[in-house]
Amino acid sequence: GPAMGTPWRRRLGNSTLRRPIVCMEQAESCGLNDFMAGGNDFQALTDIAGGTVGGGGRLCSTASTQDESLVQFYSEVLAFSFFVSAESRMLMAPMAFLGVRRYVGDLSGQTAEGPPFYGGCGIIKDEDWLNKDIKSNTVGVSLGGRFLSMSPSSFVAVASSCAACRATNCTAEDLVNNRCDAQRDGADEDIGNWYTAFESTMYHASVGDAFRTVVKKIGTGPWGAGAWLGDSQHSFLTVWLATSLLQDVGLDYYVYSNFCENPGNQCLVLEDGACRSCLSETFRNADGRGPSKASCGRHGLRDVMERLHGGRAASLYQDLLGVADAPHSVFSSVLGAAKADAPTAHAE
Repeated sequence: GPAMGTPWRRRLGNSTLRRPIVCMEQAESCGLNDFMAGGNDFQALTDIAGGTVGGGGRLCSTASTQDESLVQFYSEVLAFSFFVSAESRMLMAPMAFLGVRRYVGDLSGQTAEGPPFYGGCGIIKDEDWLNKDIKSNTVGVSLGGRFLSMSPSSFVAVASSCAACRATNCTAEDLVNNRCDAQRDGADEDIGNWYTAFESTMYHASVGDAFRTVVKKIGTGPWGAGAWLGDSQHSFLTVWLATSLLQDVGLDYYVYSNFCENPGNQCLVLEDGACRSCLSETFRNADGRGPSKASCGRHGLRDVMERLHGGRAASLYQDLLGVADAPHSVFSSVLGAAKADAPTAHAE
C-alpha cells in the first residue's frame, strides 16, 4: 500500500486541469471497454472501497455494491486476501494490485432491475463462468531492480469520504438528488485519498517504476457518489482535480444510467435534456429511492469541462471549498465562480 500524507497540496499551484475522456454507457462510444470489465491497456480499475477490499461481503459473494463484487471477478486480488493476518482478516484500503486481470464473467458497471443482474454488480453463472477474453499481452517493468513482464492492467482500491455519515440532517431523497450541503464537505479527504492511491511517488521506490509503467490512466464511475451517497457533480470535479495533480496520468470517466450503486444519481452530471433522458432509463432501489427529473440542471459535465480544462487546479480547489449551498447545483456554482474569475474585456 502507499504512504499517507498530504503532499498533493504542494501541486495545486502548478497543476492544470487536463481534459478527461468521458464514456457514456447509453449514449455514445468512447472507444474503451467498461472499466469494471477490464481489458483496457494501462488503465487502472478503480474499486470504490470502504476501509477494506471486499468490504461487508467478507469476500463471499457478489452484491449490489461494487467493492463487494469486484474481488469475485479479479481472482488474483481475491487470492491475495488469503495472506493477510488473522487479526485484520481483510486487505486494507488504499491498496494497488499491478498486472491483475479479470478471470471471471460477466461484469459491467451498468446493471438492470431484471435479468441477468437483478440490480447487482455482475453475475457469476453456474456454468461457463470464465472470462473467455483474457488478454495475454505484457509489458516490461522494473521491480526492485529486476526486469519483469506483467499485464498492463491494475486494480486500485480506494475509499471516498462517507457523505451519508455526515448528512445526519438530510433525508435519503435529499441525498440521491444532490440536495444536501453535507455531501459537499469532503473535498480535502477525497482529494487526499485519491492522490494517495494513484500517485506513484506515494509507494515504495522499488515499485515506483512498475506503477508508472502500468498506470497511465484511471477508469472510474461515480467514485464518491456510490453507496455512500455523495453528490455526483461534486465527486466528478474532485476526481478530475485530484487526477490532474498526478504525474502523467489521465482520467477515463464513465457515466451510467444504472450504476450498481446509487442507480440514476450519476445522470445528474448531465445537462438537462440528457439528464432527463438518462433518468428515463433508471430503476429505483427496493425502498423506492431514486433521483427526480426535477433535479436535472442546466449545466452538465461537458459544460464544466469546456469551461475549466486548461485552467489552474488551485482555482477549482477554491471553488469546491466555496461551493454554493443546496439546492443550487455544484456545477452551476463552479461555473458562476469561473465566470466571475474570467478577465474582463476593456474598450480601447
